[in-house]
Amino acid sequence: MSDRAENTKIISKNIKDLRAEAGWSQAKLAKVSGVSPAAISLIENGDRIPSLVVTRKLASAFKVPEAKITGSQVEPIEQIDKEAQAFFRTYGELEELDDADKEIIKGLIHSLKDRQNDKSGK
Repeated sequence: MSDRAENTKIISKNIKDLRAEAGWSQAKLAKVSGVSPAAISLIENGDRIPSLVVTRKLASAFKVPEAKITGSQVEPIEQIDKEAQAFFRTYGELEELDDADKEIIKGLIHSLKDRQNDKSGK
């Protein structure tokens, strides 16, 4: 099954499940979300993947994150932010290096990653 077909299936199931949890008909979801009943039917039947705008409208109607509809695994933003802050506290001075030194560091990182991949057989 292609990625697109798999995504369509996941989105269709998630919307049906959310609608069932809310106890809504397709007509009720259409009214609450502002998405046409025909579009909701097509999405739930797996005949259409919703656009980003439609996904946002549906998520807003259900009061859930968009990932709950798309099935995306999203790392919590707080964790990403903490990791980024820790990195820049430790290595923020890298920005002050000139371009030639930055390229040396990038080359070193690539060499280490290649060596790591060679060891793990990737």
